[in-house]
Amino acid sequence: MNAKTLLPLALLLLLAAGLPVRAAETAPALAEARPAGRSVVLTAFTRARAAMDLTAENPGKVAFVAGEVGQAIGKDGVFARLDATLTGLELDKNRTDQARLASSVAYLDKEAGRYRTLVAGSVADQATLDRLEQDLDSARHQLAALQVEEKRLAEVMARSTVRAPAGWRIMRRDVEPGQWVAAGQVLGRAGDYAVLLAPLALAPEELTALRQAGDALQAELPDLGLTVPARVYRMSPAFDPETRKTDLDLVLGGDIPERRGGLRVRLALSIPDPAGAVLLPEAALHKRYDEYYLLREDGSRVPVVLQERTKDGMVRVVNHGLAPGDRFRLGAEN
Repeated sequence: MNAKTLLPLALLLLLAAGLPVRAAETAPALAEARPAGRSVVLTAFTRARAAMDLTAENPGKVAFVAGEVGQAIGKDGVFARLDATLTGLELDKNRTDQARLASSVAYLDKEAGRYRTLVAGSVADQATLDRLEQDLDSARHQLAALQVEEKRLAEVMARSTVRAPAGWRIMRRDVEPGQWVAAGQVLGRAGDYAVLLAPLALAPEELTALRQAGDALQAELPDLGLTVPARVYRMSPAFDPETRKTDLDLVLGGDIPERRGGLRVRLALSIPDPAGAVLLPEAALHKRYDEYYLLREDGSRVPVVLQERTKDGMVRVVNHGLAPGDRFRLGAEN
């Protein structure tokens, strides 16, 4: 006799004896509580990665200005040029004087060499040779001084051109051709908008959430209807004890068609709920009268406060006795 015939016989014997027959009990379905994060949205506004004042190092009249506000600095890096005509003339005179002195040095060197031979043969006196040697040294020193002056004048010529890094965009233009400017006067300002930064100040729990996001961090540009990748560009080591926040800059990646300051940036972070809320399937939540509760695996009740029903069929509940990882029964209470 096999097992298929034994089971019906056993049921018949139980019925004949008047004993109750129970359906086979199955284990209840369980769900595990997950930590419920709280969404925090931070707002910032874009700015250039770096900016610099464009300053005249020499006084003079402005001869040329390269671009208008909003335009990019050209490949040559020129923003403006000052009139350097007088400096150029001084440089030409210096080079002429150098040529004259170089000729004198060559003559005196030749003459001193001839007198050295004569003095060695006792044909000429030593005093004449000493005078020639002194004149030769003096001419060489004057030539060296003119060479140093040439370098100075060439540097003045170079610094009559006010430069900025190529590709940076002009943020401000405070000068026009023909205007006289003083040494140290700011002529404009340029910034690097090829890299856009978003400055933020984060609380400790927000900073932890930012780090946990890692390479998956995304920032929204609502003014352009874009979502772009972001990462931490630099972070201040300082800490503000009043706000309890840390300053940092996010660098925005991706293809941003409009690169300028003032674009609104929204960053959504999920941080732990300070009340210790957890997420469970809605089937785990029970209600009697106006109170909600959960059923643990052993059937004991845990009263909870319902905070939210999510769109994906989950509920957000809180109770001081709940912890992520706790298991609760699903379905109707038996």
